[in-house]
Amino acid sequence: MARIGFYLKILEFLEILLLLPLIIKVTSYSYKRMTAEPTFVNTPRNVTVHMNELAQLQCRIKNLGPKQVAWRKVSMDWPLTVGIMTFDPKEDISVSFKDLKKQEEGLTQWDLIIKHAKPRHTGMYECQISAKNVYTHYVYLKVLDTPLVVNPEIAMYGTKFINLHEPIKLVCNATGGTRAPSLIDWFFNGNMIRGRDPRWESRLRINDYVPDVPGRMLVSELTIDYSILADKGRYVCRSFAMNNFYTTSLDISVLNTEKEHGKRADTKKYSSTTDENPNSGYSANPSTSLLALTFVMLFILLR
Repeated sequence: MARIGFYLKILEFLEILLLLPLIIKVTSYSYKRMTAEPTFVNTPRNVTVHMNELAQLQCRIKNLGPKQVAWRKVSMDWPLTVGIMTFDPKEDISVSFKDLKKQEEGLTQWDLIIKHAKPRHTGMYECQISAKNVYTHYVYLKVLDTPLVVNPEIAMYGTKFINLHEPIKLVCNATGGTRAPSLIDWFFNGNMIRGRDPRWESRLRINDYVPDVPGRMLVSELTIDYSILADKGRYVCRSFAMNNFYTTSLDISVLNTEKEHGKRADTKKYSSTTDENPNSGYSANPSTSLLALTFVMLFILLR
């Protein structure tokens, strides 16, 4: 027994020796990450936007570790943000944080977001790492005193062919000139779609929302929870922007797959009961062929 115990201790010692390089490697890697100096990754240092647009000031940091990131406008004595917390509720300011370790190990993003930027936001900003040594990344923002004017647009997305009883989902994106359109209307075969209409009752849902970016778009999602054959037709979405109406359409087909399956089953049944010989033109009967062969053999023997 003493000898067995001795051998077991030797095996344990050998296991430790085999694992020792891995332990050293992991410990060394962790130590390097903890002691590595944070560095800023190159991102645009000059940003220009129109009035009321969204301004995004980028700040990407490698090897941040447990340190904090703060944004400050150089002309001010107090920070705008620390981490993801903001300190000025009057300003529409936030921080967009992302862990970008899938792109590169130890890489994080701390972008300053200013919604509906105004000319007063123009100036130099700094992304600063709070540590024993000072690490600062500067970005200059210029906000033009004129809003960006774009031509209104409208587009609809959805599946054109729907199986019977499957849901119908349509999305309408409408863009205004300087701001989001005021409304989006839906039509089916020329008639306005209304939730109180008995045709759509308990089946229809319409959700409208304005995305934060770019802020000039209104999105309307139309959902019919389950389709019927009468839902086949042309769907139109219409927006109102800059004193004009803009429309787009999509034709939807509802396929009666149950009826098609029934036809295929009947065809298969018919084919299985009419197994004809394409060469002879009539069905072959094995018993009849055997009887005929027997008569031929008897006739030859009796001659």
